[in-house]
Amino acid sequence: MEDLKTSAAHLKDHATDYVKTYMELAKVKATKGASTAAAGAVIAIVSLIFAFFFLQFLFFGLAWWIGSAVGSAAGGFFIVAGLFLLLMALVFLLRKKVIVPFIRNSIISKVYE
Repeated sequence: MEDLKTSAAHLKDHATDYVKTYMELAKVKATKGASTAAAGAVIAIVSLIFAFFFLQFLFFGLAWWIGSAVGSAAGGFFIVAGLFLLLMALVFLLRKKVIVPFIRNSIISKVYE
């Protein structure tokens, strides 16, 4: 009978250790997922800032080039503005089928990576 009590006590200790270890593992996995997602977000933000300035200078140059080709700087800027209007319409049309699922899947993959 004493062996049974000892075995039950050991089983209780092992079960308690198992639960504590499982909880610690869950914390570590959550921390890893959050830190990976945060690092991905920081990299994305910095990349977007650099891409913004690159595109800004690119389209200013394009506007000046088109403006010199058509003989009017304002005309070149209006043509580039029209290109941006077309891009905005394209993004608006593709937002539900392409853009939102892509962003959602990217975030999910970063969290579970």
